[in-house]
Amino acid sequence: MTMNIEEYGALWEHITIRLLDIRIMTVNISKDPSTWTLPSNAFLLVTNGKGKILLGQAMHQIKGTYILHASKGTRLDCLVKSPMEIHMLSYSSLEPEKANTESSLTNTGSDSLQVSFGFEPMHPLPLIEIMQLIYRQWNELQSAGRIQTKALFYQWLAEMLKQMQEQRKNRTKLDRVDQAVRYLTRHYGEPLKMEQVADMLDCSPRYLNQLFQLQLNTSPSRVLSQIRMEQALKLLVSTKGTLQEIAERVGYENGYTLSRYFKKHYGVSPGDYRKRRDSSIPNSTPNIFQPHALQKSHYSEWSQRTVSLVEANQTRPAQENTDLTGVQARKSSASAVPGARTRMFATGSGEIRIPEKPSRVVVDWHLGEVLALGVTPLGAPHSLIESNQMLGPYICDQVQDIGNHNFISIEKVVELEPDLIITWNHAANASYARIAPTVVYGGSGYGSVEEGVREMGRILNRHIEAETWIKEYGRRVHSIRQTITDKFSTEKTFTVIDPNWGEHITLVGDTGTRGGKAAYGLLNLKPAAKVRQELLEPGLEYLDVVRSAVGGYLEDYLLVLDNGPSHGSDEQSTVKPWQKSIETDHCRIINLDWNRYFLSDPLSAVLQAEEMAERIMTHELSLTQ
Repeated sequence: MTMNIEEYGALWEHITIRLLDIRIMTVNISKDPSTWTLPSNAFLLVTNGKGKILLGQAMHQIKGTYILHASKGTRLDCLVKSPMEIHMLSYSSLEPEKANTESSLTNTGSDSLQVSFGFEPMHPLPLIEIMQLIYRQWNELQSAGRIQTKALFYQWLAEMLKQMQEQRKNRTKLDRVDQAVRYLTRHYGEPLKMEQVADMLDCSPRYLNQLFQLQLNTSPSRVLSQIRMEQALKLLVSTKGTLQEIAERVGYENGYTLSRYFKKHYGVSPGDYRKRRDSSIPNSTPNIFQPHALQKSHYSEWSQRTVSLVEANQTRPAQENTDLTGVQARKSSASAVPGARTRMFATGSGEIRIPEKPSRVVVDWHLGEVLALGVTPLGAPHSLIESNQMLGPYICDQVQDIGNHNFISIEKVVELEPDLIITWNHAANASYARIAPTVVYGGSGYGSVEEGVREMGRILNRHIEAETWIKEYGRRVHSIRQTITDKFSTEKTFTVIDPNWGEHITLVGDTGTRGGKAAYGLLNLKPAAKVRQELLEPGLEYLDVVRSAVGGYLEDYLLVLDNGPSHGSDEQSTVKPWQKSIETDHCRIINLDWNRYFLSDPLSAVLQAEEMAERIMTHELSLTQ
């Protein structure tokens, strides 16, 4: 079927529609096709999965993101090879379509919306993002949240038509980043080098890395690692293969390397994860949410191209509502303490009622901000606690495990009966809010540490504690800066690296996790020239570079986030495995424990800065003796 896209778009200018339903459907693997007849016109956005969809008489091959439109009464047959997730937006026309529209939408001369078509968008992320916003608004707890859905729908429609027009002009043109992601997705099981990927795209590895940083705010090697981790998790779930077998299938030399990366990525070892699955622990499947790595670009959710169905459970509040309705009905009376005082709290989506003084708080990311104000959470992700041992003295034994920060157990949160949930994740808000009052906290999105802490003070109704902590924070930062200034040359330069992520070395910036904020933000350490030019000035969180090029970013001091010796290495050796291909003779090396520098909240950052300053001064003292 041939369709005139311009005239199809013009037709929408004369149509008034009513949105009938927005839902997420899951089509599982089956020998027989899943079949249904659409009760109304509908757009279908397939966000992941693989298989075939027969729409009327047209067959559509689905490999990842795909868009379909079908008219009322159309039969749809779906045969999947891997679980398929479909956003279905149903609508109806409120008035007759303009009879005087002299368009020719199809080769049959139809001038109505009764048309079926499908295509694979070249740039799926904007379409996915807007559809997810529509879905969240539609499922908003307050009815006013649905008012915005029609405006968002037209925004989604405009983006879809724009992409259809662009694809018709040039069906084969893909930018280098898109081509690289597609190539990595297909060849992740091979021993890939970024040099060969760049060569295939007729550019240098450095240029390809810059393109990834600009469009995805990450690096090619990070994308490859993400894809491999997702595939490894699928194999752990669906097969009984050994760790070595799985490692070889996803592109790693041995099971040890896979285990090391898997634990860093998900916060749990492959063996422990498989035990959790085998013991039927509810909701034990990782969900790829990384609040410390959220990006501003619309390409930030690039992993949606390959993320598996099992990793999408936390983004489907409607499904969780079905599962939790009975549980919540039983828990709601217990969560509400008789006689407890409440207050109205203003949020970006309206006012909600929360406890006057929350005492049973659950957090899924911003642990440090809550601890800073003297509140020990009732529940928090174990991975945050284990990955930042700085906070150990502030955490009591009563903090319950609600899972890994990448896959929160909703059932566990329900069991804790919190009186307040503090989340980073807008998408999870509706699900959490059915358990207890929920506030979305922006964390690093605030303009300053003081602003963020005051907001947490407002949430917890601890304004005095917030102001007290802010003053103490300022005093401590001034003190450690003064110590560095008095006893150390401010002209000395520092480079912070994390060498634990494969063939590349990660240079750490001053805007995110892993000690960069402590080094450059709090201590005001001077960065090496190339670090300042290529990392700090562009505002990047980190930059991955090949090992052979790291020497160019080193001058006086190198701060290394050390995650311990590699498998088979000599623990007593003074030369670490990562040093074997890096020239470090011209700088002084200070090792820092990776597990103490993961988070970057204000409490963690000031503790890191104090320890970092002490390590630097101790190192200097040892040189003078």
